[in-house]
Amino acid sequence: MRRKEKNESKQGTPLWMTTFGDSMSLLLTFFVMLFSVTALNETKVRQGLGSLKGALGGIVEGTMKESIVPQEGDQMQKIAKEMEEYIASQGLGEEISVTSSPEGITINLKSPILFDLGKDNLKEYALPVLDKIASLIKDIPNEINVEGHTDNLPIHTERFPSNWELSAARAISVANYLIQKGISPERIGVIGYADTRPLFPNDTPEHRALNRRVEIIILQ
Repeated sequence: MRRKEKNESKQGTPLWMTTFGDSMSLLLTFFVMLFSVTALNETKVRQGLGSLKGALGGIVEGTMKESIVPQEGDQMQKIAKEMEEYIASQGLGEEISVTSSPEGITINLKSPILFDLGKDNLKEYALPVLDKIASLIKDIPNEINVEGHTDNLPIHTERFPSNWELSAARAISVANYLIQKGISPERIGVIGYADTRPLFPNDTPEHRALNRRVEIIILQ
């Protein structure tokens, strides 16, 4: 009987292997749980970081936008101030004015400082003024509209059949000069309004003179 028990004992699994196997199973279970917790925490951390990044991104982006707008506004104000100082120093307050609006800065040049009556050739007297304007707007990216305006007195010449042609030709003359001074033509738009946008009623010679003008608008 004893020999038979010994033989049966030899055929079974040793006790130490059973204990070792149980220990390995427990250890494996522990590592699986640890990995799951780590993965879960990592996911939560990633989500938290993503939310934080989004929140900070919005703040940073908003701050950048808020900082860009004042900088551009300050630049426009600087241009207007420098132009006003130039006008005052040259005694040109009767011929040139500067106004600011949501659209941008408008430099109003009365026709007598730029052209002879019924002509579109720039006077020599006008060139230093346009040089100053070109120097102020050369290094900014803003688009620029050059608008020509006339009074309501009709013109009928071979070159200018109507005030439309005259107002457009005068705006083109100013725009071409600015381009010669380094302003990119891609930034410039030219419009001739004839007598359709008067500043004053065309009821007196003085009012008609004020309506004859070229406006350089630096757009916001």
